[in-house]
Amino acid sequence: MLSLLKFSVLSLAACLLCGSPVHAQPPSPEGLPTVEVKAARTRLLPYKEWFYPMAKAVQQSLAGRAALAVQLRPARAGVRTDDLSLWLEGGGESLPVRAGEHGLYIVPVADRIAQQDGSFSINKNPADLRANLVLIPTLAPDAWTVGEMRRLLRDVHATIDPLVPWHHRLLNRVSMRKLGVSVCSLSPNAYVEVRDGNRLLARYPTSEPERNHANSPVYCHRFTGNEDFDPRARLVLPEDAQVLLI
Repeated sequence: MLSLLKFSVLSLAACLLCGSPVHAQPPSPEGLPTVEVKAARTRLLPYKEWFYPMAKAVQQSLAGRAALAVQLRPARAGVRTDDLSLWLEGGGESLPVRAGEHGLYIVPVADRIAQQDGSFSINKNPADLRANLVLIPTLAPDAWTVGEMRRLLRDVHATIDPLVPWHHRLLNRVSMRKLGVSVCSLSPNAYVEVRDGNRLLARYPTSEPERNHANSPVYCHRFTGNEDFDPRARLVLPEDAQVLLI
């Protein structure tokens, strides 16, 4: 399973999305053909004002380590999400967006569509859905080191803080101070190890209950970035590891 790194933008997600979901897909759509889709659509928040600047900043500062995504969940019982259809539209282009693992939609950095004041569309009533912004790591499971973990936490702060509206910055700072990397497994009996070469420095059980992006139970060990290990020490993840930034 791909490692996942969850970044809750707190009320920023609720404020920016206001119950209106948004989504996108990893590849840049610049080279993709226009696709005609016949379905009822609802126009969501503009792409250029909110999602493009944040996705662009994440691409520039965290490229190779994380990407911006949107998660959609039912806002109330009885709302189906298995039939969602999403598009990024603008300048005569209509690009379908498909959900990846755990129902996450990667926000593309689409310069041309942003210049055309593009927007996201969906075949649902936005009021029926709840949206969260998250960061998905692109680090390979064997690329996690203590140093990479610390740099990621530091760079997330530096990337996201300037994009938060001023009236949400205090709340955002309070949350970000608590931000950590949780290595999770479906099993409460799994372990994450810290190793220096072949030497075992520490072994932690994934015993703390959490919820992943799909709202399924997982068990985690949380790193704050302040652990007293050499930056070169490696994190050896469980086979079914999910990494959540929470």
